[in-house]
Amino acid sequence: MKKQLLLLLAIMVTVCSFAQTWKKSPSEKAPLNTPLTNRAAIDPSEGQIWWGYMSESDLSITNTIGVGSGNIPFLTGIYVPANHEQIGSSTIKAVRIHVGSGLGATMKNISVWISKSLPATLAAADYVQSVDILRDGANDIELTTPYSIDNQAFYIGYAITSTNRYPITCCGSQDAPNAFLISCPGYLDWQDLNGYGFGKLAFQILAEGATLTNNSATPSDFGISYILKGETGEVPVNITNNGENNITSISYTITTGSTTTEEATVSVNNLPFNTTATIGIPFASDEEARKYEKTLTITKVNGEANRASINSAQGTVITITDKPVVVPVVEEFTGTWCGYCPYGYVGMERTHETYRDKVVLISAHNGDPMAISDYNPIMNMVETFPSSFVDRTSSVYPDVYSLRMSVDESLNRTTIASIQAEAMWTSDAQTEISIDTETTFSYSDDNDKFGIAYVLIEDGMTGTGSNWAQNNFLSGGSGDPDMTFFYEAGSRVSGLEYNFVAVGAWNIANGVSGSVNSPIEAGEVQKYNFLADISSKSIIQDKSKLMVAALLIDQSTGAIVNATEVPIRDFDPTGIYSVDAASATESARYTIDGRRISTPQRGLNIIRLSDGTVRKVMVK
Repeated sequence: MKKQLLLLLAIMVTVCSFAQTWKKSPSEKAPLNTPLTNRAAIDPSEGQIWWGYMSESDLSITNTIGVGSGNIPFLTGIYVPANHEQIGSSTIKAVRIHVGSGLGATMKNISVWISKSLPATLAAADYVQSVDILRDGANDIELTTPYSIDNQAFYIGYAITSTNRYPITCCGSQDAPNAFLISCPGYLDWQDLNGYGFGKLAFQILAEGATLTNNSATPSDFGISYILKGETGEVPVNITNNGENNITSISYTITTGSTTTEEATVSVNNLPFNTTATIGIPFASDEEARKYEKTLTITKVNGEANRASINSAQGTVITITDKPVVVPVVEEFTGTWCGYCPYGYVGMERTHETYRDKVVLISAHNGDPMAISDYNPIMNMVETFPSSFVDRTSSVYPDVYSLRMSVDESLNRTTIASIQAEAMWTSDAQTEISIDTETTFSYSDDNDKFGIAYVLIEDGMTGTGSNWAQNNFLSGGSGDPDMTFFYEAGSRVSGLEYNFVAVGAWNIANGVSGSVNSPIEAGEVQKYNFLADISSKSIIQDKSKLMVAALLIDQSTGAIVNATEVPIRDFDPTGIYSVDAASATESARYTIDGRRISTPQRGLNIIRLSDGTVRKVMVK
């Protein structure tokens, strides 16, 4: 779904007009009303069950999401893989659509749909059934033609258009794969919202002929976890009850490679049928601070043999020597042409006010005077304006609330390395910056690859002319106190100061080659010096307002592991070192004005050594 972002301005303004990203309603929703239906409520008869990724208990926590604009068409649904353990051989008789308080009256163009592939439009679905009306609460809709699953994979959901900006109801505190799929035909492609923190789609199906057993539990793959050496830590694992009776305990084994390393039983708090809960499974650290692939197998449920056909899950556990302090990185993608980008402008300012130097903030501009080509490798992955990446592991709408939630989450995560930096001008001419970094890993690995990317950031950028004026679709609006300035401003806002602007970047996607050596060793300090030539960075307005950010990149995933941001120290010609002939060898030599030279010249010479350090030497 990646899109190139070199678009015509007119197209970008149109796309920006509804913010083109998924947002939660600014106000928390109360639990759904007592179920109401547009047809009589359907109680399952013998051989029928209401099934979905959500459960009735999930309805104690509900939210609504949208794109921040009304009258947008939505397709939303769930995916059921082939040979599903419970409902694979059943027939769908009806669906239940849960609608949040006050939303039913806003909806039109309502349909239920089923398809073996994701339909680009409602008309492309295999089965479409119109619905007259939805009311607040639970709406049970009987299918005119029952749909036989026949152990095939399929998608099922509903389509609506609403005058409300946040019409789609979701529930529960946990996401799940396939449990919340959504698109806006003609605007936004299909996306699985697992990992976005929205929960599950408030939607169920009535299945006839489902296969149910007792004592059946399926764990989900549990990703990457970190445990301090010499300790035992709880790894969160999502476990689903596929059986009719509640789960009160599970027994399990943990296998490392081909060896069973742990076996235990843990209590579970009465997990009901068709409900998923996150269970903390104790994992002991391994002897060495390294990465280990683990398999968790649930062998018993309530003391009886686990009858689930899928009873195992995989994950990675990294034993670490310490927990480095995390510095999150927020990369905001914006442009003065974008009418909803004031959300990001304010979101970044408020984030800075709240966290100061605990977070690195970078505003990457597109299509305006502050845009730079250095950021294109990341900009080309951006689908919407405004938007932001946090550590390049999540895409976040850059309003105040969303950024705060994401930054807090990042601050509480565990990382596997620390990075420190110092930056200094190499001459009074201020055309080159010497950046020294020290990277220390908390585990050892022979194969993992990392690199350090560098970003030059400037505060207080200003300009005149229409392309410096911020387009403002919020003019005349209300509702969010943080946005009062833009509500009261006109449709174009001149005279703004733009902070956190990326005015230069080097190897922004994967980091500079050789900046981190492989293999990595726990506790070993890796030093590297990078000379950032800014002589061609004509966009820079005031060098006294520059900062340097160093981003440690996991080259296998593209995620930012950790970061630091530092000011640039003035050139210090008195910082003179003598060079020991028995130490590291010279790899490059420069004059004080930044010119590279092949032989020593009288006066102060700046020498870059083979170990990555920089020395200043006086030649007489």
